Amino acid sequence: METIIKQATELRKEAKYSESRALLASLLNNDKYSARAHLQIAWSYDNEGKEKEAITHYLSSLSGILSSTERFDALFGLASTYRSLGMYAEALSYFEQTLNEYPSSIEVQPFYAICLYNLGRHKEATSLLLELLISTTNSEAIKTYQRAISLYAQDLDKTW
Repeated sequence: METIIKQATELRKEAKYSESRALLASLLNNDKYSARAHLQIAWSYDNEGKEKEAITHYLSSLSGILSSTERFDALFGLASTYRSLGMYAEALSYFEQTLNEYPSSIEVQPFYAICLYNLGRHKEATSLLLELLISTTNSEAIKTYQRAISLYAQDLDKTW
């Protein structure tokens, strides 16, 4: 079973999406592997630019047995797919679930901020990105202004 997943992953990386999905289909009735197979199928559709088809597979993967890393990948993938399709409310829900379950996964924050922007929540998006910038930068020039940037991130409309 692991061999099938590895082979399917390699096929997906080679852009052989249909072949990858055909291999994975053999695992969909196996309780131990179906969630992982659905996740791989979702990625295959996403990689192929068929995001709508990916959604049901992400959802199916989340209802099965996944490792913590795979669950993160499924939540984050589903949120990103919903956002890319303009389904912002659904995306927001899954971005927030991902951040709640995996609070140290800062790679989610830029995409969450984009979703906030898409929903017209520009101040929240900008504040989040400013906080992310000052918490992750290696730039000494930015670090020099870290305190001021942090203050503005808390209230972008504040004047003195």
